[in-house]
Amino acid sequence: MSTPEVRPIERLVSFGTVLVDVVTRVPALPERGGDVFGSGGAMLAGGGYTAMAAARRAGLVTVHAGSTGTGPFGDLARAALAAAGIQTVLAPVPAVDTGLCLVLVDPSGERTFVTLPGAEGLLEPAMLGQVPLRPTDAVLVSGYGLLHPVTRSAIRAALAGLPPAATLVVDPGPLGHELDPVDLAALFARADWWTCNHREATLLTGRADPRLAAAELAERLAAAGAGADAPPRATAHAVVRIGAEGCILAAPGHPPFHVSAVPASVVSTNGAGDAHTGSLVAALAAGRGPIPALRLANGGALGYLLWSEP
Repeated sequence: MSTPEVRPIERLVSFGTVLVDVVTRVPALPERGGDVFGSGGAMLAGGGYTAMAAARRAGLVTVHAGSTGTGPFGDLARAALAAAGIQTVLAPVPAVDTGLCLVLVDPSGERTFVTLPGAEGLLEPAMLGQVPLRPTDAVLVSGYGLLHPVTRSAIRAALAGLPPAATLVVDPGPLGHELDPVDLAALFARADWWTCNHREATLLTGRADPRLAAAELAERLAAAGAGADAPPRATAHAVVRIGAEGCILAAPGHPPFHVSAVPASVVSTNGAGDAHTGSLVAALAAGRGPIPALRLANGGALGYLLWSEP
């Protein structure tokens, strides 16, 4: 497996949307018109918070470049960011609270979301002047942000002004396949790391085999990043997370590589993917190559689940 062009990373700047997760365990998802009793409820910061918290715990300077709301959920989100040592830049959006994500966790540990958007979808392009980006930044973009019309405009502007030497990390999220094709093309053309889970990779590529999906994502990155007179990129990497089995790493021109995970009993997968991404960025910032960084990320995702379980 190839080693990417060395790009020093001194901090993580995340445009990921931070909201509040309302988590409960259910014996099964209710049928249409039905009902089930939940148990073990908790209310905690989620979404983009989780990746930032994982990176910060690993020692990387981390900045939240998104918007939060004015109200109890915004207060909870900002308190969690502060407690984790994550720098916040923007003042709360007036008269709008941070959104909620209803998280249902079934006995297998799988989670299902219902998201109620709020101030995290109101990042204005004019706010970007308060978050100057540096060549040594790793910039994290989530597909969630691009689904909000206002925040989409801000992220498009941020990508247009991204320093060439900065590292762009893209996590398309569960709804990434629904993104505007123009936005998807822009992400593929600039991303240095594309990281998603098996389901998301299948929806983006149509391939059920995670190895084939990872390989196709890597080739898309290479082809999209090549200009008319430029050769395909060889430095972009695609990661497909496969739960308890770890992840698949793919780079253009190389066969996919399986990076195994530490065996564990899965209680909940909520937040695991974001924790994996944050741990990966921190490991790259520490000078790890792709495979060692992903081994640490696999462990970081497990550590987050054990640390955060209510």
